[in-house]
Amino acid sequence: MRFLRRRVRLQGEQWWNAGFVRVCAYGEIAPGQIRRVAGLPVVLCRDGDRLYAVGWACTHASARLVKGRLVDDCLECPLHGARFALDGGQVRRGPARRGLPVHDVEVRAGQVYVARRPRRRGLLRGGRR
Repeated sequence: MRFLRRRVRLQGEQWWNAGFVRVCAYGEIAPGQIRRVAGLPVVLCRDGDRLYAVGWACTHASARLVKGRLVDDCLECPLHGARFALDGGQVRRGPARRGLPVHDVEVRAGQVYVARRPRRRGLLRGGRR
């Protein structure tokens, strides 16, 4: 017997909420802070007034980047010092050779939301792919 899955079309705000996860209020994350996003393999970083969401593990040795630090618009791995660009996830300093996945971040009504799926690398311009 074959089962058919019924597709449900979400409209407006329901569609948007299905693709994003609420993380915290904007005021709860301080400049320079790195926070793990519950339910996703992502860390949320605040550099000045900007928020960035990147993969939570270093691509070199799988170190947890939540224990890293922000240096010159980069997230530095606590284990071997690899640096990843916050805006695109590219490697800025080795020993890592692969970049991090990058997720979109939205602030709506004072709440911070992170996209469930990473940005597609083919859509980025001006950086290494």
